[in-house]
Amino acid sequence: MNEAVQLIIFMLLLIVLSPLLGKYMAKVFMGEKHVMQPVFGWLEKLVYRVSGVKSDEEMNWKTYTYGLLLFNLFGFVVLFLLQIFQSYLPWNPEKLPNVSWHLAFNTAMSFTTNTNWQSYSGENTMS
Repeated sequence: MNEAVQLIIFMLLLIVLSPLLGKYMAKVFMGEKHVMQPVFGWLEKLVYRVSGVKSDEEMNWKTYTYGLLLFNLFGFVVLFLLQIFQSYLPWNPEKLPNVSWHLAFNTAMSFTTNTNWQSYSGENTMS
């Protein structure tokens, strides 16, 4: 009985909040004023300025492809290095050793390409 009540409450909340969240997201994506703009507007402008994004310009496919590839390359390098230098990083309570370069490459590439295939047991290999 308790599960049914929780499910009904969840569904009602979902139905009530969906239009509100949808309107908020539409305002954000169309560049209109919204509730959170005074709170996070300065941060958005700062990120745009630092990254060189011009919010009033559309992105063509070449720029999008370049940005996507650069982001994935950065993510790959960070994940690869994180695994290669695992034993030297803080918060390694198990004192697990570094991951071999080929396993680190495989795992980082797997996450980067969103295939999410790992050939290790999590708790015994990664800290």
